[in-house]
Amino acid sequence: MDFLQCMDNFPWNRFATVYETSSKCLKDPFIKIFKGDGEASDYKFIIDRLEHQETLYRITPWGLKFYICLLEEGDADRNSILQNIKILFEAANYDCQVNTAMAYKPTKGNLAKAEIIKQKLFDDDFDGKMDTDFLKIFKSIDRNFMQIFIMEFIQQKKQLLEEYTSSTNSNISANATALINSINNPKEYKFGK
Repeated sequence: MDFLQCMDNFPWNRFATVYETSSKCLKDPFIKIFKGDGEASDYKFIIDRLEHQETLYRITPWGLKFYICLLEEGDADRNSILQNIKILFEAANYDCQVNTAMAYKPTKGNLAKAEIIKQKLFDDDFDGKMDTDFLKIFKSIDRNFMQIFIMEFIQQKKQLLEEYTSSTNSNISANATALINSINNPKEYKFGK
């Protein structure tokens, strides 16, 4: 994936809603991080707009995709990226266990939409472009799929994430190990019991 081209092509403003207005401000911090110019405030700015108190947004699966790309390319602080991926995993894991999510039964239509979305989301050569029809499909799919996409995407990239556990940088290794431990032993929540 050409990260900078993807950042330019990605329809950031189409992910802004009444509750998610900050998504259109994510492009510049992502580019700064890619170029190695990112500061701690840039990493915090991004994660605060991808997750808040276990809440995930429609931009979140794409942010996760960009985090994975930053691990492989550019001059990002891999410690921060691994920590933020862990935050997204834990939020998605929590959201999957909420009673309404546990009882969720997707329709055939939503499952068909999910497959269309996953073709772009899971594409390693994604160029950032989304046409109007794709955006309509993505905006119309049930929000439950945000945590489903995150969990599936992390499972797909688990082998890559595991590679960082043997990094010669002890901080990267520790953060990758903590992430893999969370994936392998997801916390179980008991609501109202």
